[in-house]
Amino acid sequence: MAGSLQDQLLGAGLSNKQKAKKINTAKKKAVKKSRKENTTLENKATLLAEQARAAQRLKSQTLNAKHQQAVEQKAIAAQICQIIEMNSIEKLKGKQEQPYQFTDENKIKTLYVSVKNHDLISRGSLAIAKLEQDYHLIPKQAAHKISERDSHCIVLLNDPLQQQDTNVDDDPYADYKIPDDLMW
Repeated sequence: MAGSLQDQLLGAGLSNKQKAKKINTAKKKAVKKSRKENTTLENKATLLAEQARAAQRLKSQTLNAKHQQAVEQKAIAAQICQIIEMNSIEKLKGKQEQPYQFTDENKIKTLYVSVKNHDLISRGSLAIAKLEQDYHLIPKQAAHKISERDSHCIVLLNDPLQQQDTNVDDDPYADYKIPDDLMW
């Protein structure tokens, strides 16, 4: 078994000496021709191997990109969770509670807050953030930090300047004067 493949085929009787000589002379002619023309012999096996490596490299790069994106999303979710937990304002429980109603995903939700917090939410100093299924009151600055990462976590953030502009522009009765003797 120490011989070449050609010797083994000749020994097994699967090939003869004439076929072996033809193959050797064809190979020598191809090598001589490639030297003369300064070209390299094309090997189909190496081309296929290179194509397979390129396909594997592309597949690995796409998998790495997906994995990296998943890691980044997980890190952003952890940052949002940490910001909400660090800045969450406690909701008072007792007689001073007042319901504050807001919409979340086209559903009306109610959050019981103190009178002071109700006023701060209305003015835009406090925002309502959603963490999993719970709602938390957080300061406006923390809400802006969360909005930079993921705006879907902020359920409500009133902007007093925006509310004033929309009221002035959309008022259909702006041209009518309010009588001085009007009593409510």
